[in-house]
Amino acid sequence: MDSSAIEHAQRVAARVTAEAAGEEWKRHHMTLTFFLAGARSSHEEEHHAYKLDDWRKRLVDCVEADAYAKVAELRRELRGWLLEELEYRDNALASLLKAYPRP
Repeated sequence: MDSSAIEHAQRVAARVTAEAAGEEWKRHHMTLTFFLAGARSSHEEEHHAYKLDDWRKRLVDCVEADAYAKVAELRRELRGWLLEELEYRDNALASLLKAYPRP
């Protein structure tokens, strides 16, 4: 796949994430919050819920401004949070795969 096709796919993914509303975003948000908190504490859950709300707001702002370089930064930020949690606890990968099963 050439780089323009990859870039287009990333733009589409960002737009879909930014435009996901209602129950779809709530479900995704809750799953990521629980995963990132790693069942450590309600304070940790609140912290990650706030981070995800802020992250999505920045994503929506970037998509609306057609600032896809910044969208790539935001994707790396979320990926970093996920990788950090995968390194933090032993059952994180199983938890993530259970939360997001393959179709």
